[in-house]
Amino acid sequence: MLFKLFENLFSHPDTTSPLLIGATGGSGTRALHGALKEAGFFVGERLNHAGDAMDFEPFLDANINPVLRETRSLDYSLDDLSDSVRSAAVREFRAALKHYTRELPRNASNWGWKNPRSMYVLPIVADACPGMRFLHLVRDGRDMALSDNQNQPNKHYDALFGETYSGESPENAIRLWATANMQVADWGERVLGQRYVRIRFEDLCATPRATLTEALIANGLEEDLAGQVGSAAEAVIRMPESVGRWNRLPDQEKGSLSEIGSKALARFGYAT
Repeated sequence: MLFKLFENLFSHPDTTSPLLIGATGGSGTRALHGALKEAGFFVGERLNHAGDAMDFEPFLDANINPVLRETRSLDYSLDDLSDSVRSAAVREFRAALKHYTRELPRNASNWGWKNPRSMYVLPIVADACPGMRFLHLVRDGRDMALSDNQNQPNKHYDALFGETYSGESPENAIRLWATANMQVADWGERVLGQRYVRIRFEDLCATPRATLTEALIANGLEEDLAGQVGSAAEAVIRMPESVGRWNRLPDQEKGSLSEIGSKALARFGYAT
């Protein structure tokens, strides 16, 4: 009994099994972050206005493009990277993780972070956190193409596709949306299995409690806690007016976006 007491007093938090939330920018991850925090998850201390974990921003800024230039994909393994790119990415992620988890409570089992661009570095995260789970939020790429948030195309389009970025346009935005989400889904399904779960933003807004609770249970979260997160989501998530905004485009533009994103739209259940 005395040994168990001392073990609990001096135990360290488990930093190998976080829950990550990622997506292409503007998908609505802010609402998921709020629901997790409301249900008692540790989601970090240094956050921006959208709830992104800012401890990881320098790592993401420094390493995403070097990785993409070597792989041209979000579906890669560490063995696909050169020694210099791999060692820098692994070292800098572990340093960011150590900084992020400084305030993580002892014996914490429910923790993670929300940063949409985490989806670009999942193999690097998995190397340091072998028990990681990933919650992948997907929103209709045609709506995403019209979003004001074009941070990811601006930063990573040329590195992913190996061509000069021609500037913000719906066509460039949906191309990145389709490619990035398809490749992340391939990696998540193959590598993480049940620890990968995907939610459509539109389903989340329509039935937040049922959609999120079911997804988190499938992702391995305890049923009671998943229900608490689902209840918290129901209180804060609403269907925004921007859902379906692409339908207001002229027919030719609608057809062009649907054609560019056709494979991903079909895979994720969006009618074309």
